Amino acid sequence: MATTELQPNIKSTVPDDQHHVVDQEAQPTLVGRGRGGWVTFPYVTVGILGLTVAASGWLSNLIVFLIGQFNIKSIDAAQIYNIVNGCTNLLPIAGAILADSSFGNFSVVNVSSFISLMGMILLTLTASIRSLRPAYCVNGSMLNTSPCTTPSTFQYAVLYAAITLASLGIGGTRFTIATMGADQFDKPKHQASFFNWYFFTLYVAYVIGSTVIVFIQDNVGWNWGLGLSLASNAIGIAVFLAGKRYYRYFKPNGSPFTSIARVIVATIQKRKVSLSSEANTYYYGYNNGVTIHQTSSSPTSSLRFLNRAAIKTEGDTSEDGSIAKPWRLCTVQQVEDLKTLLRIFPLWSTGIFLSIPIGIQSSLVVLQALTMDRHIGPHFKVPAGSFLVSTLISTAIFLTFIDRFLLPTYRKLTHRTLTPLQRVGIGHILNIVGMAASALVESRRLHVVQSHNLVGSRTIVPMSALWLVGPLAIVGVGEAFHFPGQVSLYYQEFPTSLRSTSTAMISMLVALGYYLSTALIDLVRRVTVWLPDDINAGRLDNVFWLLVVIGVINFGYYLTCSVLYKYQNSEAYHRLVGMRAVSILGLTVAASGWVSNIIVFLIGQFNIKSIDAAQISNIVNGTTNFLPIIAAIIADSFFGSFSVVAISSFISLMGVILFTLLVTIRSLRPPHHCVINGSLPCETPSTLQFAVLYAAITLASLGLGGTRYTIASMGADQFDKPKDQASFFNWFFFSLYVASIIGAVGIVYIQDNVGWDWGFGVCLAANFVGLIVFLVGKRYYRHVKPQGGPFTSLARVVVATIRKRKVLVSQETKTYYHGYSTSSATINQPCPPTLSFRFLNRAALKTEGDTQEDGSIAKPWRLCTVQEVEDLKTLIRIFPLWSTSIFLSIPIGIQSSLVVLQALTMDRHIGPHFKVPAGSFIVSTLTSTAIFLPLLDRFLLPTYQSLTRRPLTPLQRVGIGHVLNIVGMAASGLVEWKRLHVVRSHQLITSSSSSATIVPMSAFWLVIPLSIVGVGEAFHFPGQVALYYQEFPASLHSTSTAMISLLVAVGFYLSTAMINLVQRVTGWLPNNINDGRLDNMFWLLVVIGMINFGYYITCSVLYKYQNVDDHDPSKVDDDDEPKQEED
Repeated sequence: MATTELQPNIKSTVPDDQHHVVDQEAQPTLVGRGRGGWVTFPYVTVGILGLTVAASGWLSNLIVFLIGQFNIKSIDAAQIYNIVNGCTNLLPIAGAILADSSFGNFSVVNVSSFISLMGMILLTLTASIRSLRPAYCVNGSMLNTSPCTTPSTFQYAVLYAAITLASLGIGGTRFTIATMGADQFDKPKHQASFFNWYFFTLYVAYVIGSTVIVFIQDNVGWNWGLGLSLASNAIGIAVFLAGKRYYRYFKPNGSPFTSIARVIVATIQKRKVSLSSEANTYYYGYNNGVTIHQTSSSPTSSLRFLNRAAIKTEGDTSEDGSIAKPWRLCTVQQVEDLKTLLRIFPLWSTGIFLSIPIGIQSSLVVLQALTMDRHIGPHFKVPAGSFLVSTLISTAIFLTFIDRFLLPTYRKLTHRTLTPLQRVGIGHILNIVGMAASALVESRRLHVVQSHNLVGSRTIVPMSALWLVGPLAIVGVGEAFHFPGQVSLYYQEFPTSLRSTSTAMISMLVALGYYLSTALIDLVRRVTVWLPDDINAGRLDNVFWLLVVIGVINFGYYLTCSVLYKYQNSEAYHRLVGMRAVSILGLTVAASGWVSNIIVFLIGQFNIKSIDAAQISNIVNGTTNFLPIIAAIIADSFFGSFSVVAISSFISLMGVILFTLLVTIRSLRPPHHCVINGSLPCETPSTLQFAVLYAAITLASLGLGGTRYTIASMGADQFDKPKDQASFFNWFFFSLYVASIIGAVGIVYIQDNVGWDWGFGVCLAANFVGLIVFLVGKRYYRHVKPQGGPFTSLARVVVATIRKRKVLVSQETKTYYHGYSTSSATINQPCPPTLSFRFLNRAALKTEGDTQEDGSIAKPWRLCTVQEVEDLKTLIRIFPLWSTSIFLSIPIGIQSSLVVLQALTMDRHIGPHFKVPAGSFIVSTLTSTAIFLPLLDRFLLPTYQSLTRRPLTPLQRVGIGHVLNIVGMAASGLVEWKRLHVVRSHQLITSSSSSATIVPMSAFWLVIPLSIVGVGEAFHFPGQVALYYQEFPASLHSTSTAMISLLVAVGFYLSTAMINLVQRVTGWLPNNINDGRLDNMFWLLVVIGMINFGYYITCSVLYKYQNVDDHDPSKVDDDDEPKQEED
């Protein structure tokens, strides 16, 4: 946790010359000047360490304690655990309010520590005195297979009294001591450093309690374990009290919530008073007999109805300027304090649903661990309650990693710091990923249970409990992002009079999360059978998938709140960048989730033959790459980029909804009784089923086509300088490929292993989140007004040239028409048209009757401007270069479809249990591109420039991409040759079109050629986009970025035609590829690629840049920053 991140500067609504005086009225009074500082640090830190070790020692193992010592059923024990966690996280808010309002931090911590000690004494007695516990249940209560003696009323009373006292003690110390520690320092830098060490100490103490003490409880005895917790609590109190004389104390000035209540009451009483925009009509405060005047600014305009509480009316103030009616008049600062709380409340509320999954996971994981093999080696058995330490360890480690590596690296790469809201957002994402990982682990555990017939048995499931560590560690990394981010945000944004309350807000939302997790578990138990007392007979994995859905919805809510929230010192520009990134990620994840696996979907769910499915995939890919050019023309000509992206995203959402219905409603698919490659006799889909399928594909393709490159052009429009535009395109492609990887790996895995309905459901959620975030950011975007159809002017040039074909071309500048402006009459232009394609210059020659008396064009289809003529020349000059990339895309299109068919016939296992989905192998291309793009941008290109003293031109980048594409196809040919050799050596060739036998050759051989092609894409795709964006006419910017999509579309269509041609004239591509010669297909692509590369070299040598040289990135000052534009 970077110290600079914890203390954002707050821009007060009150000027600096008054700020100190006004704050003095709100601040608690300092007692004992000269105290505080780093001398107090050891006392506070050891106090935290001792109290937290004691708390985690009993809390981490509470479920096991209740099940094993008090014969309480497993799910009930988990519910009690959630309630206790809720209390220990809700009570800190009460402790903080008492500290801020009445008693001060030291007194609250002191009393709470003694209450905690009393609770620990009672817990130790319950473990030591036999009569305070029920008779030991021999069979255990975990699976509830035999009746066990329940605790008596007295035993319950002692148990609950102990838990209550210990919980009260934790609640009063956990965050109040954090605020007290921060109060010992004056400088924000030192306060930030203290928070760093506070969280580090907190997590280290949890690790000690959850491992050492829990191990002693399970292996030595509960009396020894709880006795150590008692000793730790006593040591913590003693050390904390020993530092009393060194502490700095703040005397509380009464409840800060009174002033908040006064603002509300005053606003209601003055609801009919008209608001004023004049600063002198508001009351700013009173100090030492002097009324504070404010003339430079009035209260903020947000939630402006509350400003009435600070408007001075007759009788509100005394003669000396002090407040006469405190429930009718408040200061401006008090009004702004309430506004701050209201503004931050929606953001805070998102943390509740972030805590629900953590609460459920932390209780259910203990139940999972109790049923699994917890041995490390033959003799050591990990306690079930200690598995939660995985979260704590990963958080503690990652806190340091974030502070020392990630944040400095991010700052170096982006030249800006990671804001608290961004840190919390990353935490949301990791929390969702962690829940999905928990669901997958539980699915695997239940599979083992069923395969070994262990339902209803007390036998330990033969699966290592260490599988639980992965999801817990992911959640822990998420906590390293979102917990410090939230504490930092609340500490700085809350009013100064609520400092203790601010740091406890994180505890309150965790408490509500635990309470709601208890309610959610109760609800699930009532309406489903997922959570019986014997979890081996339930569906705990479905609970985790439910948490994933809740997390995705909550993340969308969080994004909306964070976009609308305004830091005191932030810029809309940074929010704009984040919104575009989230939109691109959401829409692309949804698209790649269905496009990547469509071949497997068509074969497995619709009984379509393998080569036919590959052909449909090529057509879909062609369409989704052809449609962007139409969308770009519409954006440039009529509606603008924003409208096209918004409408297309909605159309895409409709398509994904149809896909989800297809896999959810059984009657919309043919009967499923065919083998995976669909080559056995199968029932074909009905007309209705085909209609719904093609409607879904059409809508999803239309939506994808309308967003893919139009959103890229819109993003580039937000920047003025070519250097920034080029950098944006690099990161656009990086985001595009990362999102594609997520879709092609995560979603495809869910489709193949969990269910198609879940997979498409995640696609639907991603599309929805992307659309919402994109729309929320509307007010921040720079909107470029379309100027009508740019192709009309190009057509006019052609027609005018034909009509003036007999007019002699002139060398004199004045004979050409350069344009007309209503403000300055005819535009004078000293330069004549260029000499290339000079026959087109006739269109700009002025002849009799072409212009009006005022200089405007009289005959628009006979006269054009010089600029319109030059725009057409630019397109003609660049067309040969563009056409070379069509034949660059044909091999990529063929490879991306055939590689799925290859993977279906090969060994796709990683280890004995995990099988990689066939549709996920194409992610090798995406991964290599995503890795190589930043490497290219941050290392290779700067190195090349420093060595050669010139940048790598776009044409050179594209040329390198051509070469790597050819190498990739040759590698595919060699891999396929090897695969066919294995087929023949094992006699796997079939005499009919029956299903292809799995070839004993690892499918990971396919990764090598795909990765080579991916590196090539990292060179040629951004190179082409940058070239077209800068060389195309300004009126065709959206069209220029879509040109890459058009050539990919044409490439996919031609790849379909080429496969059809090869099928007709050769025997290389039968339905069972084991009987064919797919290697010859790849060698044919190598030959086509080499011929096309020769054509490209010729075109690039003859081409002359028009604009790129004028915008050499090396000539731009690196210190220049992109300007923020207003609509």
